[in-house]
Amino acid sequence: AGGSMLVKHVVMFGIQQDTADEQITALKNALLQLPAKIEQIKAYELGLDLMLPSGQAHPAGKNRSICWSACFENIEAYETYETHPDHVEVITNFIKPVLEPGSRAAIQYTISDISKM
Repeated sequence: AGGSMLVKHVVMFGIQQDTADEQITALKNALLQLPAKIEQIKAYELGLDLMLPSGQAHPAGKNRSICWSACFENIEAYETYETHPDHVEVITNFIKPVLEPGSRAAIQYTISDISKM
């Protein structure tokens, strides 16, 4: 069956080794508060790496520390989120201070809206 296509945003990044647990907790809380502040977020998921030896010693480089994903009704809704002041505040105040330089990777892509299939 048809149905609309959602836009999914996924971002992963590493955290500097000397980052305090309190900073990580504050970052997690800030991300998890975004859906209540930005109505365009229709679904979301936050994951922290399990720090398994295989991920930390991978030949292609160690795993990222945090993965955040969010779904939006369309590209316009994603773009509203991208520049939303609450999103920018999380990046500026919670992510940038602890970000491992060069570790950010992101992608936006379409997925089927499974509720309409």
